[in-house]
Amino acid sequence: MIKSLAVSLVLLFSSSAMSQVQFSQSAETGYTLGLQSYRQGDYSTALLYFRQVMQDSLNQRSAEAYYYGARSLFNLREYSESAATVDTFLSRLPGDEHRFDMVYILGADYYELGQYQAAASEFILAVDSSGNQVTRDQAAASLHSLVSNNLGFADIEQLFETCHSRLSSMTVAIGFARRAYFSDKLPNVRAMLQEFLDRYPTPGIGSAEINRWMSRISADSSLGKAEVKIAALLPLEYGNGVGDRLLLGIQLALDDYNANASTKVGLVLKNYGGVIQNLYSDMLSITSDTTIKAIVGPVYSGDVSALAKVADQQKIAMISPTATQVGLTKNHPYVFQANPDFKTRAEAMADYAVNVLHAKRIAILAPTDAYGKTISEYFTNRLDSLGVPPLAVAYFESGSTDLSLPIEEIKSAAALEGEPYVNIGRITPAVQQKIRPLLPPAYVDSLGHSTAAVDAYDLFGKDPVRVADSLGVPVTIVKSLGDFDALRSLDAIFVPLTSSKDIGVLGAQLAYYNIKTQLIGTDDWYDLNQLSTNDAYIDGVIFCSDTYLNTSDGGYAAVTDSLSQISDAELDRTIAYGYDVTNAILNLIRTGNLTRSSIQSSLKGEVYQGLHSTISFGDDNSNRFLHILQFTKGAVVDLGEVNPK
Repeated sequence: MIKSLAVSLVLLFSSSAMSQVQFSQSAETGYTLGLQSYRQGDYSTALLYFRQVMQDSLNQRSAEAYYYGARSLFNLREYSESAATVDTFLSRLPGDEHRFDMVYILGADYYELGQYQAAASEFILAVDSSGNQVTRDQAAASLHSLVSNNLGFADIEQLFETCHSRLSSMTVAIGFARRAYFSDKLPNVRAMLQEFLDRYPTPGIGSAEINRWMSRISADSSLGKAEVKIAALLPLEYGNGVGDRLLLGIQLALDDYNANASTKVGLVLKNYGGVIQNLYSDMLSITSDTTIKAIVGPVYSGDVSALAKVADQQKIAMISPTATQVGLTKNHPYVFQANPDFKTRAEAMADYAVNVLHAKRIAILAPTDAYGKTISEYFTNRLDSLGVPPLAVAYFESGSTDLSLPIEEIKSAAALEGEPYVNIGRITPAVQQKIRPLLPPAYVDSLGHSTAAVDAYDLFGKDPVRVADSLGVPVTIVKSLGDFDALRSLDAIFVPLTSSKDIGVLGAQLAYYNIKTQLIGTDDWYDLNQLSTNDAYIDGVIFCSDTYLNTSDGGYAAVTDSLSQISDAELDRTIAYGYDVTNAILNLIRTGNLTRSSIQSSLKGEVYQGLHSTISFGDDNSNRFLHILQFTKGAVVDLGEVNPK
């Protein structure tokens, strides 16, 4: 990102002899002290010295003082004042040989202020005009990042017309191609690349990559005439939206397939832009083209539901990679759901808690919103069917910092089942000698002296009542706990989350109120940043996820490498969705399923081992495969896939 590029600016200025100004000893001293503080990272002190030099009449250190003053302000995150300092420099010293180094700082200031178009203009000026190679390279890298991440397509096309060097023109054109090509803006990409070749007909920097993109466009044009095609019905945002990233995955799968397949497959892209009227017209356009054999999309559950009858009527398989609503495929033989629905996720965690963790005492702590209540109901129903009804169901408001009431509710309900305690000071001397080697060191010295009751779980671990009974240690069953008494007899708490931002508060509150149990949840827990930040409280949490990308797997590395050739995007779950769903269709085409009906019927029996997860639609056309993951010791570990029936 530009932020890291801007912050890592090297020290470009050196003392420059300025014959038109007077030498000032005070300026020399102030500049030297300022530079010393700057290099020590004390930017506030450095700024004081540099300002003294800047406020003096022009002298031999004025230019450097402005430069490091602007840099100091940037590092202090005073971006507006940094930009104003650059402007003053350019006004007072318009002919200084380092003015374009300052232009680059100005671009970095604009970026931090969110003025991306202005930032890009300054970077282009630095690329086109600076005599310093380091500055040109840094400005080009920052410009590329802006084109790749922050600017709209129309803004990029406008910027391209302001480029006056081969380097800036190449940077904008290639950045535009790597983004806009994977959209419905292919004509715009072709036009910009051709203009670059017209501007710079002689082979040189950028020519090879520009020509590769032009060859790709030509090859894809021929694929548009293929007798077998699939359609992508997506809402595009021309950035990092769900539809945009799905399209990247779809294209990756098609690239891999068409590289060596005898039956080539083309792609028809329809961007409905989230507009329902476009959705219907695009669907009708797709179904009227007999060369299109299957559809990847739409993205959202409501859009899938709106088109379900059309897919059935036109007898064309429509596979949504992302929709999660329950019942989308019911009574719709041509509608397929590749992402497990909420009911499946809740059932998977209930099954895992009971059948794998062998939990018998389970509570639910869920958000009060519709999602929290719905998924809690599915979880409860599954527990009931397994003969393990929840001990308590409590709700909290997502974003709240005080969970005392729902935690108290759970604690009280769990305590009614009985929490075993032992008064270790009243154990007979004979039993004391017997159990002394078994006790944690913290409790050994308390034998025969303390009158406090200690949680039996702390003394004897799992199944403490059985262990205590075998040792002849009397146990007291407590059915009323104080706020800070330990609750250990609860086997698990199911906590679905609306937002991963709740992880920190939730973990801290459970620890504060001394609830020690296994946390289980759904895939909103899968936020490595939040998990790592709060690992002291939630280490060991187990949750389900529709995705686990194994970065050590050869397939992951191969797809990552292919993606890097065509895009600056990082491989994530959404790109993997598009890649895997498309490959599931292409596998059927490769084995001779070339009609809509054969693809639809074959999808029902296919089991595809995907990059992100297994995809198997089964009789109900809905995938039920999920990963069970655990966060432990700072990493997410895959405990295996499940397929709840």
